[in-house]
Amino acid sequence: MTEDFKWDVAVVGLGSMGSFAFWQLARMGVNVVGFDRFRPGHDKGAGHGETRIFRTAYGEGVEYVPLLKEARKLWRELEGETGVQLYTENGGTMFGLKDDPFIKTVEESVNTFNLPHKKYTGAEAKKVYPQINFQENQVAIYEEFAGFIKPELSIETAVKRGEELGGTVFTDCPVRNIEADEDGVSIICEDKQFRVKKVIVSSGGWTSHLFPGLKLPLSLERQVLVWYDAKNPEQFTPEKFPIFSRMKDGIGFYGFPTVDGKTVKVALHHGGENFNHPDEVDREIHESDLEPVTEKVKEYFPDLIPVPVKAKTCFYTNTPDEHFILGLAPGLPNVTLLGPMAGHGFKFAPIMGKIAAKLATDKKLNLEISMFDPNRFNK
Repeated sequence: MTEDFKWDVAVVGLGSMGSFAFWQLARMGVNVVGFDRFRPGHDKGAGHGETRIFRTAYGEGVEYVPLLKEARKLWRELEGETGVQLYTENGGTMFGLKDDPFIKTVEESVNTFNLPHKKYTGAEAKKVYPQINFQENQVAIYEEFAGFIKPELSIETAVKRGEELGGTVFTDCPVRNIEADEDGVSIICEDKQFRVKKVIVSSGGWTSHLFPGLKLPLSLERQVLVWYDAKNPEQFTPEKFPIFSRMKDGIGFYGFPTVDGKTVKVALHHGGENFNHPDEVDREIHESDLEPVTEKVKEYFPDLIPVPVKAKTCFYTNTPDEHFILGLAPGLPNVTLLGPMAGHGFKFAPIMGKIAAKLATDKKLNLEISMFDPNRFNK
């Protein structure tokens, strides 16, 4: 059965980024429709796991800071529109050796943009946050504009708000093909075909399979999130314990205060196994997944019991240069690519969604996004 509807803009994939593009388009008064192969807030992609970090002192690149400052405002705007608390700003501590590229870029971020922060030696940081066993040769930079976001709730809230503003949503509706021409875009699902003027594709790890002809150099990397009981959980509440991040040579670990009053989440950043298709990710938890995280817990967190009580998989969709993909799709008229987000994108979701909405409606941009150009891989 084929039904032929027409909207101004479609969003394919209502996950981390697409949900916010959907909200922004509806907010702009655009006649928008969204599609998701599952249901917004699902655990089959990257936008889940109870908490995600937000920080503006950005070790991945100073050029991201203006985007993060705008994202911070938009997180608060969505909260204001809906009355739902999504972002807890309890501060964040990035630590490592003073010559680590990550720490040097964090320091450049706070100095260039005058972000409220404090810098500590390892010994000083240990007095302020005794929960973390900082090493004496390390430094720690505490940033006020940092905290954590609830990813599942955020996605659900953005989609719901978009619907309240007039958007249409089709869930449990996998898009099988997208055919673009100069006049518009055809979106083909299992038993229906939709016709729209333009489309934003925010399909994460499924992007290469929707557009094999683009030959995007993406890789899928399995990641595991692990939770540990705290001996004294009152010492790990958001009021007393910041988000933290330690990165070195592209691999590191990070974590959060307790949100359930009992457990603390810790995870490695990168170092996971690669796989070919999102539907093929190994969802089983293996001892080899847990051991390297537990070793970090033993080394740095004496008040956490180094026995995992829960673990969950997610995955990154990485690019070779670790920058996002955002822009008009090469050779595909009326198609905007929103992601993949290279394993560090959730905190940017509101501003990335807003930028994609502007691109899809030919609005002027006032932020620099040239480093995300999808065409850069063909140059």
